[in-house]
Amino acid sequence: MSTQILLHKFKKATWMALLTILIGGCVDLSGSRSTYTSTTDSPTCHFSPYCGQVHTMLGGLGIFSKGMNTLRHSVDQRFHIPAYSTIWYNAGHVTRFIVNRYYQQKKHEPIILIGHSLGANDQIKVARNLNKVGIPVALLITVDPVSQTIVPPNVKKAINFYKTGYVPMFSGLKLRAADPARTAVENINADQLMNIHVNHFTIDKNPVIQEMILEQIKKVVANETRKGN
Repeated sequence: MSTQILLHKFKKATWMALLTILIGGCVDLSGSRSTYTSTTDSPTCHFSPYCGQVHTMLGGLGIFSKGMNTLRHSVDQRFHIPAYSTIWYNAGHVTRFIVNRYYQQKKHEPIILIGHSLGANDQIKVARNLNKVGIPVALLITVDPVSQTIVPPNVKKAINFYKTGYVPMFSGLKLRAADPARTAVENINADQLMNIHVNHFTIDKNPVIQEMILEQIKKVVANETRKGN
């Protein structure tokens, strides 16, 4: 066995050991049971016009965040790439899933995290967990997050749709980058979008915002944008 292969296996084992420590230690990785569903098998990136993986996360009890399920279905139908959906307290499961998938791939596909409300908060938590094991996130999209607003430096781009309100629990917040030199952050106030009237419970389902999110996903997963990388 070559030195390069041994080094790769050692590196993988080291990262997995670190992940185990994080899961069992000071990092809060809630949710041991997976509610993940996948509608698409992973395509071969070399032959597909689109390549990537999308993870959507519902907030609360999953009752008011159905727009995340709609996005998952739209990603599947439009881009034919793996798209998954779960509820916010499964951040630990999502982290483990992404880490396992990452080390099974020779060519790493871009990772996209999307969440609404508490799901937005926990997608930031997933990004932080991935940062601790050196895994990059190509795109983080949050919809009306209510806390956890500092984006870790492993996120290349973060887009935040938010709606201001009088009740703190149902009022979206702006995101900030831990390292602005490494993470581009765009905060979009839904009140300033034309002909859009939403609140905390409807913002994720708005068709205009859904289409804006899908366009951002397309920019990341389109294979031609990564030629030569």
